[in-house]
Amino acid sequence: MRRTKIVCTLGPAVDSRERIRELIAAGMNVARVNCSHGDWESKRRWIAWIREDSPELGPVAVLADLQGPKFRIGELPGPPRELAAGDSVRVGPAPAADVPIDQPEVLAALGPGSTLLLGDGQIEVRVEGVDGGLFRGSVVCGGTLRGRQGVTVVGRSFDSAPLTDKDLDDVRQAVEADVDYIALSYVRSADDVRLLRRIVDGRKPGIGIVAKIETPEAVRNLEEILEASDAIMVARGDLGLQVPLESVPHVQKTAIRCALRRGKPVITATQMLESMMESGRPTRAEATDVANAVLDGTDALMLSGETAAGAYPVEAVRWMARIAEEAERHFDYEGRLREASRSERVEHTMAVAYGAAQLAAMLRPKAILSTTTSGQTARLVSSFRPVAPVWCGAWVPRVARRMALVWGVTALVQPKETNTDHLVDRLISSFRDRGMLREGDTVVVTAGVPAGEPGHTNLILTRTVR
Repeated sequence: MRRTKIVCTLGPAVDSRERIRELIAAGMNVARVNCSHGDWESKRRWIAWIREDSPELGPVAVLADLQGPKFRIGELPGPPRELAAGDSVRVGPAPAADVPIDQPEVLAALGPGSTLLLGDGQIEVRVEGVDGGLFRGSVVCGGTLRGRQGVTVVGRSFDSAPLTDKDLDDVRQAVEADVDYIALSYVRSADDVRLLRRIVDGRKPGIGIVAKIETPEAVRNLEEILEASDAIMVARGDLGLQVPLESVPHVQKTAIRCALRRGKPVITATQMLESMMESGRPTRAEATDVANAVLDGTDALMLSGETAAGAYPVEAVRWMARIAEEAERHFDYEGRLREASRSERVEHTMAVAYGAAQLAAMLRPKAILSTTTSGQTARLVSSFRPVAPVWCGAWVPRVARRMALVWGVTALVQPKETNTDHLVDRLISSFRDRGMLREGDTVVVTAGVPAGEPGHTNLILTRTVR
């Protein structure tokens, strides 16, 4: 059973109930709706199909990804213009500039020595000075300059509010659509995350907040952002524009390591199987990229355009699942436990989770069973990457769905019990009735006394299925 989860972005390539069913069958664990594209009528239709066709065991979660503040150059006075390396350009307010920029936040970030990236980074301009109210620049990497292209100043974030009016409306729509996670773009500090949490909790508590790591400030403030978030996403697309490209692999590995240490899920995203936009097979380099993220310990891998607009959306999911499963065979499970043993964190639920993972390494049980009110126990057990799968029983449907993002965890909804023995017996029976446990199987169980109280995981036991 694959442990690493797969996030699929929905879009026109899968805009039918049958195609979304195929994504689920191929291995989609989390459906991402991108608020930068499309309308909420389509998104609500997709979410309804997912809810109706999601399996009872391991239900699919829905992630709404906010657009965040977007900065673009203005319209060009004429047709698109070809820029070549070495060309001189003027940057600043229209109409005198070759690269028209009127947004004050962008202009305030510019200065001699600044590096300007246009589009997805295809065009690079180095600012050399200021002449007559315009910035004088030299083209380092050329390309086709078009109006309304995105603009980035390398190493600088623009001074703007973390949530735009569009974002606030998308939050309202996402809450009404009953999504399970909301992702915040261009996070700079933990305060940005806390602002979104206040807004979301004021409407419907229990929706997870995913902080996207894609700015220099987010990299610097990673620990504080992790503390404030329910999960993070290493958004390598914009990250590769905001920090030097050669730094992206290190940032990815650091973010995954920090998230593991704190027991928070982490998504690795962007261009993982980009060639499958047009090809039925990934490249060798892409297969290596996916496998390396799994070996680093990521909880989830994300497909963007590959499933939203690509020619082979279902095939992309199947390939990602195959590559992840093979990589998991070579994951250093013992090394992860050794690393965790050196942790300075001694909070009791974390210690119980570590104990369950260690016990599983010794006994090699069929599974680690976890009862959970909030999902915390299963998430913490997962963070130690145990050799046994983690099977979770939750009495809140959203909690069960949120486990779809967590490495190695399969969740189902079961009635709440006030007696711990009854709770454990029901959990074992639930998985036995589904054919996942048989008589004689050994399981490691984490639970809490008193039963059903969040934050009270204080019990580890072993059981033989009867």
